[in-house]
Amino acid sequence: MYGVVLGVHLFLAVALIGIILLQGPKGEGLGAIGGSARLFHGPKPRETFFTRITAVLSALFAVTSIYLTFLR
Repeated sequence: MYGVVLGVHLFLAVALIGIILLQGPKGEGLGAIGGSARLFHGPKPRETFFTRITAVLSALFAVTSIYLTFLR
């Protein structure tokens, strides 16, 4: 069981790195300091999809990390 979870953990790590690298720049730059960046523009559907996938993968990565740490 430990080996299977370790394999899933390694897969999640590589997938998380890949999905983060696929995300484009947010385009805010220094304009985000003043709060005016993207004030009237919503996120694009692609950005929303990648954000959700990143959240799911990071949550699963955290769960497998906790499992591998405490339940070994």
